[in-house]
Amino acid sequence: MEIKGAIFDMDGTLLDSMDYWATVAEEYLKKNGIYAESDTNREFLEKGMKSWAIGINEKFGFDKSFDDVRCGIYEIMGEKYDTVVNVKDGAREMLEELYERGVKMCLATATDREQVEAILKRLGIEKYFSRIFTTSEVGVGKSSPRIYEIALEYLGTPKDETYVFEDAYYALKTAYENGFRTVGVYDKNVFVSEDEIRALSHYYIDKNNKYKLF
Repeated sequence: MEIKGAIFDMDGTLLDSMDYWATVAEEYLKKNGIYAESDTNREFLEKGMKSWAIGINEKFGFDKSFDDVRCGIYEIMGEKYDTVVNVKDGAREMLEELYERGVKMCLATATDREQVEAILKRLGIEKYFSRIFTTSEVGVGKSSPRIYEIALEYLGTPKDETYVFEDAYYALKTAYENGFRTVGVYDKNVFVSEDEIRALSHYYIDKNNKYKLF
């Protein structure tokens, strides 16, 4: 595996946070007096926060702006980031190995910058990433390759030696179909089969190999 640059997703790829993201939508609605069907959690993960926020206003007669919804979601997740979220088993060692080899690394995440910076600092892994890119700052989600293109331009590494690490099917699909080398990462909260993730991955980190790519 020839690698000079790495673009990492955060939640579900490096951090064991997806169990909490997988229930935060239902928890948020409950705090606002709405007891929704459990599939609202899946809708939240599949549609993304902004589309989901529009949907709940229509579905439940909710009168919340997207900024209100986002603040409420991140208030819940902030407590999780501050207390229980940890690095996935083996991810820290992989980051250290890449760092020692001089691989340039950055983050491309849908999580807000304030939360990202806080959790990286708490876990002591901020040194591995020379830059953080967020979808909110880029202005478009990972259904577009824009965040990866900006990250690649920043890293300045050859595209065929720069890998995008993702757990989400739609994000992997975007990177793969736009010519990026990809590393799929197992997470139990992904709603497609492992075979579907592998089909979009030049390399795959399953639940047993502990990020041992080299």
